[in-house]
Amino acid sequence: MMQFAKAGFINVNKKYLIVVFVFIVCTLSFARSFLGLAGIIPWHYGYSDVFNADRINPLNAQKTPYLEVQIEYPVITGFFIYLMWYFGKSLLGYALSTYAFLTIYAVIAAIYLYKFARESDIDGKKIWPFFVFAPSLLVFGVYNWDIIAVMFAVLAIYFFKKEKFLLAALFIGLGFNAKIFPVVFLPFMLLRVDFKKAIKMILVFALVFLALNSYFIINNLDNWKATYTFHSSRDPNIDSIWHLTGLSAVTINLLSSFLFILAYSYFLIRHKRYSILELCLISILLLLLFAKVFSPQYILWLLPFFVILKTNKAAFYSLEILNLIVLFLTLYWMFKGSTNVLLIAISLAVLGRTLILAFVLYIKTVRHKSINS
Repeated sequence: MMQFAKAGFINVNKKYLIVVFVFIVCTLSFARSFLGLAGIIPWHYGYSDVFNADRINPLNAQKTPYLEVQIEYPVITGFFIYLMWYFGKSLLGYALSTYAFLTIYAVIAAIYLYKFARESDIDGKKIWPFFVFAPSLLVFGVYNWDIIAVMFAVLAIYFFKKEKFLLAALFIGLGFNAKIFPVVFLPFMLLRVDFKKAIKMILVFALVFLALNSYFIINNLDNWKATYTFHSSRDPNIDSIWHLTGLSAVTINLLSSFLFILAYSYFLIRHKRYSILELCLISILLLLLFAKVFSPQYILWLLPFFVILKTNKAAFYSLEILNLIVLFLTLYWMFKGSTNVLLIAISLAVLGRTLILAFVLYIKTVRHKSINS
């Protein structure tokens, strides 16, 4: 009895430490961007999307998303931004509210990753280097709103593993309405359940979408669909591999979509060779490799899989370092001077990051196949 009590105490104590250190890391993340907002450090060092010109404009903040103003993000993220202003009442209130809630979401993601690891006989210590102290969480914890979707993705994977399939579909639906990317998990999950459960999961996902979007679709379709038309018409960002091609947005849309669908379909057909966790990781890697927009905070999407799957540490830290080089070179290019030398440096860093992502995909697929054959 004493041994069980002691084990329980240690487990609770570790969760407490996770909460404390995620709080510290997210506080440092917020501090960097807040110091940039306050002008204490240069903006090209302190920039974050949560404090860009559109987000800190009180006139825009008072407009109802998707009804009175167009938003580039899906409804959960759009209303998160709106509500942070609504309850914060001021720029400072918005900043502190955003910091507080994004930190809570990071804590929830970390706790459920730790629970997943312990319940799956995975070394729980991996959560420290690959999530809590990951450079990406330190820089991007309070930078954009991706941690919201990351939390939903972690919850979806956790509950699917627990065979609570409808909860998994619920969280994929919420993740889709926060940042789109968790939806790529759903087809693989549907292949791992029987027909009736798959239909129920699809219905849950659809109901979540309708519950969150139908009001705006009915009342202002143009503003609602602007979220999606914006991304289809925009050019690739400078820190995307597609920027190096010089192709038009229309051509890149066709090529990137074709390549993603082709690769994704291959893994749908060959899904039995991989675990559901590997398939979810592969789907994210395919998104990052083929999508025309690749903002540096997207590396957050990968962190849960570095915790719960076998990880090549050299690849992980190389990816993290190159991604931060891409970030700060790009910010310098945007805010200090767009020289050709700097553009070449960004392009080389982007190419290096892409090669590492391709290597991670290789070791999870080709090498995985050779090991298990």
